[in-house]
Amino acid sequence: MKQVYLKRGKEESLLRFHPWVFSGAIQQADEGIGEGEVVRVVNSHGDFIAVGHYQMGSIAVRVLSFHDESIDEAFWGRRLASALQVRLSIGLADNPQNNTYRLVHGEGDLLPGLVIDVYGQTAVMQAHSVGMHISRDAIASQLVKVMEGRIAHVYYKSETTLPGKMRADETGLSDDGTLSYFIYGGSDDNTAMENGLLFYVDWLRGQKTGFFVDQRDNRLLLERFAKGRRVLNMFCYTGG
Repeated sequence: MKQVYLKRGKEESLLRFHPWVFSGAIQQADEGIGEGEVVRVVNSHGDFIAVGHYQMGSIAVRVLSFHDESIDEAFWGRRLASALQVRLSIGLADNPQNNTYRLVHGEGDLLPGLVIDVYGQTAVMQAHSVGMHISRDAIASQLVKVMEGRIAHVYYKSETTLPGKMRADETGLSDDGTLSYFIYGGSDDNTAMENGLLFYVDWLRGQKTGFFVDQRDNRLLLERFAKGRRVLNMFCYTGG
């Protein structure tokens, strides 16, 4: 891996496991680092600190690991398996009343720049960094493997989330449909269940990945307040 060298004293936040390296903290970098490339981050003495995705901009490196390890398919598999285990432990996954949940939440699951939402048999994957875009096929492959039959389709939807899209010559990104498509499988069944209720999730044209999963508790609260009443909700989304 090519290396990024930090200015003296700028490693302190990383030693507390902060997942970002800001451009102002970098003293120098090896020549020829491409957008989305995996790099080693070292201190001013050349000592290893982390590995992560490099990208032009204020956040220059998004840390993937604080161990000196390869970022390969096995790595993606371990991270995804850990994320699934968390959702199983809190009753979101494998719940007969709920097959709608966020499986990967960026930095919260040690995968900065990646969001994966599960809607029934379909997982919608969204990249917020060029590095995650480049790794999309390997991630999708491991996702299907880790989920062990829980999903049958993986839809990639990153046409509005990649800042590198404006630098097509450098990143190879384009608007020709390569940022929104089924990486695995393919389905027109857009229904998913949340707390026993069926919702239509428009991951093709809807906002974000197609649904606001973080409003689960608010929808449950509204159901309780609205029971037996006629209600006009002026600010719902997809029937929420």
